[in-house]
Amino acid sequence: MKKAKFVALLAGFSFISLAIVVQAIIPSRLKETSIKYVEKTIRTPLGELSQIKADARPYEGQIEKGRKIYLREGCWYCHSMYIRPVAGEERRWGPVSQVGEYVWDTPHLFGTRRIGPDLIREGGKYGNDWHRVHFANARIIVPDSIMPKFPWLFETQNGMEVPNAEGEALIAFVQNLGMNRGKWRDEFTSQMVTGGSAAITTPASLSHGNEVYEKRCQGCHGEKGDGKGPAAAFFAKVLPRDFTTATFKFRTTPSGSLPLDTDLYRSITMGVPGTAMPPWFELPEVDRWDVVQYLKTFGSYFTESTPEPPFFVPSAPKSSEELLARGKELHGLYQCDACHGKDGKGDGPSAATLTDDWGDPIRPADFTTGVFKVGPQPEDIYRTVMTGLNGTPMPSYDSILSSEDDRWALAYFILSRSADQP
Repeated sequence: MKKAKFVALLAGFSFISLAIVVQAIIPSRLKETSIKYVEKTIRTPLGELSQIKADARPYEGQIEKGRKIYLREGCWYCHSMYIRPVAGEERRWGPVSQVGEYVWDTPHLFGTRRIGPDLIREGGKYGNDWHRVHFANARIIVPDSIMPKFPWLFETQNGMEVPNAEGEALIAFVQNLGMNRGKWRDEFTSQMVTGGSAAITTPASLSHGNEVYEKRCQGCHGEKGDGKGPAAAFFAKVLPRDFTTATFKFRTTPSGSLPLDTDLYRSITMGVPGTAMPPWFELPEVDRWDVVQYLKTFGSYFTESTPEPPFFVPSAPKSSEELLARGKELHGLYQCDACHGKDGKGDGPSAATLTDDWGDPIRPADFTTGVFKVGPQPEDIYRTVMTGLNGTPMPSYDSILSSEDDRWALAYFILSRSADQP
């Protein structure tokens, strides 16, 4: 009996020692554990996207605090942080994970199960307002979610539930996930839409669209499509779109026109970066097309009038120093800097006085953030400058900029304001 106990004790000690060697000592000797660089997508001074190798940034300040809260709350029990090079995961989540992304992770948070979605590419996918709602009550915007509420991360200010210091830190950490890879989302083809054809409106498509709307859209946009869903109470910046006015910013049609079905489909698929409107590219196409048809039932605008023909956007030319110099000149000549500022930071002399068509304050876009609601491609900027943004002070420049070279010059200059610093 004593011999059996001794053998069991020896075996246990041996297995523990083996585990330490295999899981700690050997990995610490591998050269991969010292790799600190990743492949990073950057915006060049010419406004184009490029790939470089860059060192991964360590966690600091508020982000480091947020990571500790993420660990404390057990978020990693349900969410993994690793994009595997199998089963087309990069088409759903983003670029496959690289060793250098985890060099500062102690402990690592790879996870073992995906009860919830993988989060290693979460940064920038949703706006801060979306995360506020999600941590307060995920089922407001994701009815089938099993994520618990986190009321201790909130406090009441002026009758509104807002994240406290810990809540803001947790959001900052989540928004930092994947950002070591830079502007990879600007070339993430899975959520890009360049064209398409409208779906046919039938009683079945409207019924299905209604179901999709109730499950995916109603939490923010409200039962009546007036932008007064329960989630709107948490939004600090951009309120949900009121569909009953049929005022849509992002279109391929001329200023003042209704959008095409493809414009609505594109906004649903790609989302609106920097806001609570997420990209829905993972939804089946039939869901997205049918909800487009349903959105058009909020009011009689789409039955009383039809969208004007779309604005044609030619292929973008190659950027150059000369083109940017001309764009800078045009930016001042046509007083774009009155709103957006000389450096494109959204701090022009008129910025604080601007209001939208409903009389609410509205800030000009800060180009230096690299977050473009209309899309990050030169064609997106070109189209927006030419069509304007309905419901906002941003006018159409179609009748002002007649030269194709000037149009592209201004588009590339705007993009160049978001160039990454060396």
